[in-house]
Amino acid sequence: MLHFFRKIRQRLLTENRFTKYLLYAVGEIILLVIGILIAIQVDNWNDERIAADNTKQLFKEVSDELVQNIKNIDRLIDLNLAKDSLYFKVLNRKVGPEDYETNPKLFLFAFEWYRTGLMDEDFDALIAEKNNLTELQDSLFSELKDLYGTRKYNTDQDDRMINDAHLDWRDRIANEQPWWSNYVKSWGYTDENKDKIIEYALTDPIYLNKLAEVRSREGGHLNGIIWFRTKALNLYNRIAEMLTIKKDTFLLKDITKYDNIKGVYKYDNEENKWAIQGENELKFKLFVKDSLVEEWDIHPYDNTHVLFYSKDRPGTDNVGICRVVSGENGKVLGLITILDMREINGNRAMAKKIE
Repeated sequence: MLHFFRKIRQRLLTENRFTKYLLYAVGEIILLVIGILIAIQVDNWNDERIAADNTKQLFKEVSDELVQNIKNIDRLIDLNLAKDSLYFKVLNRKVGPEDYETNPKLFLFAFEWYRTGLMDEDFDALIAEKNNLTELQDSLFSELKDLYGTRKYNTDQDDRMINDAHLDWRDRIANEQPWWSNYVKSWGYTDENKDKIIEYALTDPIYLNKLAEVRSREGGHLNGIIWFRTKALNLYNRIAEMLTIKKDTFLLKDITKYDNIKGVYKYDNEENKWAIQGENELKFKLFVKDSLVEEWDIHPYDNTHVLFYSKDRPGTDNVGICRVVSGENGKVLGLITILDMREINGNRAMAKKIE
């Protein structure tokens, strides 16, 4: 190509066609400039493509981090679920010496706790390296900032608060009970300390108060991590759709498998009714005198528990978790709200399924 243009220039010069030569030279310069501009634009397009691919990779890493945080939260939710029935029995004085003797967990469970351990390194990387976000990416980024800002901060604060509450309680026992050091060696009974521990759990005037206080703090924290989990799961779902990647079906449950919980529920001593309804999504609705006054989203957690969440009224009283109680034939009998320690007619409060 260069050889071709060189021959044209030489011919024009040898023929003394100077005017045409100038026009040719200008044209050649224009072609050169256009070529440079095209090369720059192609280079810019390439840079933008690389930046876009990098941003997508950052979102993929944040998605993986959300999954890990959800699993960390689930570990703590499972601990709360395991402790729930024990709290109910002890706080409602439904245990005696023989119960503590045959089930050491009735005493040990009160001291079991660990931090949520939420991670944010991949989100910090997204903050540092994000470029030219699309409208959808910008929307997701804003929600991630709220999740990893306010929500994570509150969860971390709750972690520290509950950890301090547990340590304070242990310090009190350590200062007052000579059997404590022997107990914590193996976190279990020995012939030497068993009777003393059981007597303490049944007769100490402050023990139940401290237990109720810790349970209350754990309950507030549970509501907080359910809030975080619900938001995180929603963001994970949307990021997966944006990136067109395979979703984790263990986290995103098939709603159609929970048709058996649909229906109307009612506590024996209340006029209010609760209804679980919906097709592609489940809604948990509160009716007062047949008027709808509040509504939550239902998210299945496992085979026997569902989470409920309302995005319209931020706080700790619009999230929670219910245990689905079924009979021998698998028919749903009712719902027990985790953390609700009330008794109705001598039994744990349960919203019974009436239709």
